[in-house]
Amino acid sequence: MRKYLIFAASALALASCSSDDFLGENPGNVQNATTAINFGGEAGKITRATSNEGTDVEKLDGQFKVYGVKNVNGFWQRVFVNYSVWDVADKNTTSNTNGWEYVGKKGTTGLGTGNITLNGPEDQTIKYWDYSASEYNFVAGSPIDAFAYNTPHDATSGTKITDATVSKLAGHIYANEAGPALEANPVYIADPVKAKKDNNDYKKTVTFNFQRQQSMVRVGFYETIPGYTITDIKFYEADGTSATSNNVILTSDTEGYFVGGTNVSGKVTYDWTTATPSYTFAYTDNTNLKKSKNWYAGKLGALENTSTAQVEYLYGTDKDMATATGYFTVLPTPALTNASAILIKCDYTLTADDHSGEVINVKGATAAIPAAFSKWEANTRYTYLFKISDNTNGTTGTPGSTDPSGLYPITFDAVVQEVEQGTTTTVATPSITTYQDGSVVGNTIEYKTGKAIYATVANETDGTLNELKTNSTEIGNVQVYKLSKERTEADLQIKAIAKDEIKDANKVTSTEVPATVFGNFEANKYLKFTPEAEGYYAIQYLTKAAIADPATPAAYTYKVVYVKAATTVVP
Repeated sequence: MRKYLIFAASALALASCSSDDFLGENPGNVQNATTAINFGGEAGKITRATSNEGTDVEKLDGQFKVYGVKNVNGFWQRVFVNYSVWDVADKNTTSNTNGWEYVGKKGTTGLGTGNITLNGPEDQTIKYWDYSASEYNFVAGSPIDAFAYNTPHDATSGTKITDATVSKLAGHIYANEAGPALEANPVYIADPVKAKKDNNDYKKTVTFNFQRQQSMVRVGFYETIPGYTITDIKFYEADGTSATSNNVILTSDTEGYFVGGTNVSGKVTYDWTTATPSYTFAYTDNTNLKKSKNWYAGKLGALENTSTAQVEYLYGTDKDMATATGYFTVLPTPALTNASAILIKCDYTLTADDHSGEVINVKGATAAIPAAFSKWEANTRYTYLFKISDNTNGTTGTPGSTDPSGLYPITFDAVVQEVEQGTTTTVATPSITTYQDGSVVGNTIEYKTGKAIYATVANETDGTLNELKTNSTEIGNVQVYKLSKERTEADLQIKAIAKDEIKDANKVTSTEVPATVFGNFEANKYLKFTPEAEGYYAIQYLTKAAIADPATPAAYTYKVVYVKAATTVVP
């Protein structure tokens, strides 16, 4: 399954993709003419941080450890006690019909592409299915030296496989500008396997579906403010009162929301009570596990003005970052931690491109990744791509004062009048997030016709999702319009353009706010529409209802997306 999540904020336009590369959809293969137990391994789509990519064997480094027990008359007996399994080229031995071997003499070295050694106290011998047993249980993990299985037995009843200790986990959390790169090689845990005689599971290959226990995250920036270049961009730490770092910083209000470190340990707890067994994973709270409200991405220099720029210009630099893709290997958010909005706040300097020497300092530009999209899951890639535009919610004045947020173009007019002119005060606006399955292409976002686009609106104060309405005059009403030409969110706030572009004739009639849950979207809190024609589309959200007496117009916030025509495949 693959998901792409795209965010937009009034301060920073944010595009995020979450590619959920879940593992293990291949069933075991029935093997004939043998009663020997055989193993197979299917690894996931996120590959190792080293050069190991491609096949399942390469992702698992040609190795995994197995523990297995069987139930005979209510007593659980050990069968495979910490057996090493390695890849072989041939698939024609009694104990190996799927490219994975486990029979060998203790002390044997150089086995498989992982170059493993059999360190067990005894030889590893062939095992056969026992039809007096009602059930077998198997667990596995890779690499071999990262797993220790805990299986206490007594003389009368034995026990199932209860849990395992996992080590060698590592993930980026703090900025690393000059030190050695983090060694964050993958650790895989397999879904536990229950084989039952009544289900005719014996004589089949025991196929493990492995899931990587790390995630990958990258955070990028580019700017599109006309007439100016952004320099000296700096970011705030959680609870910070000033921007101090050129490293991109993601922050959370939750203590210890981000975790990382080197040689971190954890515990796998197995649940055999259901037809399909499962496991839960939790970190061991040891000195190697680092926790923080802050997570640091790459150090930024000058910003490019396109989302297709080279990786180093979008995502910055850091010793722990993959130079070709911009990704960091990270530890997933702890399972027991509630999802919390991730914030990003920065100051930057605008330098005029006309060589006048003019500079403008923007302070406190802020965007939020809603909690629904902020919890990093195992074996998942995340991209957060921010666009700094002239629709910023940072201020050029004094933060916390009456100085308004945003950039306001200087315009000229000639008016002679004797009445005193009024003043206009702007307020922070909610941020609109859009999502279309498959929309992330390389380092950019491409929406296509004929496929549903979803949108949510995050509250400007805390990032929670607002309830949406259609065909309403109340705050929260949303509508989609087809624009006749390119417009920006700032353009659409200008009255003359609004009259020309935002009109009933251009409404997208298929707009709806479903009252059902869809994926991460809550009922009544997401908009759905399907663009049928190529061009620019404006999503309009009502932030302030019109007041008839005195006459006060309604206020809106907008998100503009460009939709390309879907490619037609000629058979």
